[in-house]
Amino acid sequence: MKTTLLATAMFVGSLGFAAPALCQDAGAFTGPWVAATAGYDSFDADTEEDSEAEDGAVYGLAFGYDFNLGGLVVGVEGEVTESSVSATGTDILEEGDELTLSVGRDLYAGLRVGFPVSDKVMLFAKGGYSNQRISATYTLDDETVSESDTVNGFRLGAGVELDLGQPFARLEYRYSDYGSFSDTELETSRHQVMLTAGLRF
Repeated sequence: MKTTLLATAMFVGSLGFAAPALCQDAGAFTGPWVAATAGYDSFDADTEEDSEAEDGAVYGLAFGYDFNLGGLVVGVEGEVTESSVSATGTDILEEGDELTLSVGRDLYAGLRVGFPVSDKVMLFAKGGYSNQRISATYTLDDETVSESDTVNGFRLGAGVELDLGQPFARLEYRYSDYGSFSDTELETSRHQVMLTAGLRF
């Protein structure tokens, strides 16, 4: 009886040690990767008096490298995307004027920290630098001027990743803040929900 209890205790104990080891599998969520990404994009252009938000699609390519430290994954990543979104604000510089901002390419570089909850599923948070190109069309008294500029900002996000061997898939939400556009009081930001699919090497 004592032998049986001892064997059972050792077996249960081995399961207790095996479960964390499974979640911390160094072969999962590690190495270089490339991916395609696409999703929902909401662009906000706000002033003290008015707020305009428009939504559309965003799509692009992402790449990076992850280091599995056993129970913790740390990675670096970059991304290049395009968007179909534009937003319009009024009374920006003078009463009666109108400013339309069209979102263009976005460059992102940042860090990601992941927490594997199994050998196939990881929760993660991310943050970094974003550089957004915006095309502006300004109209006042039937006169229109157009130009493009880039704005710098930060991005924060969180999501879940599914490891399928070499292939992987992610679902994430992220928020980007670019501050004021040019010399105006127009504050710009973005909310995105993204689906990413890629390969690890």
